[in-house]
Amino acid sequence: MIIGFNTDIKYRDEVFHIQTEDKGEGNPTIETLVYHSGEILLSRRISYGHLKLERNDMRKKVKSMMKIQHDQIIGELKEGKFLHLLSMETQQIEDEGLDAMVLRYLEESATS
Repeated sequence: MIIGFNTDIKYRDEVFHIQTEDKGEGNPTIETLVYHSGEILLSRRISYGHLKLERNDMRKKVKSMMKIQHDQIIGELKEGKFLHLLSMETQQIEDEGLDAMVLRYLEESATS
């Protein structure tokens, strides 16, 4: 396992924490998580199990892939690509039974 990257980014008065880590040889995956207010806003994973390199070369390659993915997410965040996820985070999801969901669907369909 390779030590990852952690970065806090302030964008439009909101603070985001970006964390990228290697899941290790048993799970050859690079995972980047974007946190906002302690909640995971986004996750991105890429597998590197298909790479057939010597151990030293593998560590260098994985570290490079981690840095690229981490920087890519930061760039996308700065471009505003995740702002739509913030509005989803604040929406309230009501618990309702199946009957209530079907009735609501039928009512909405009748008015369309």
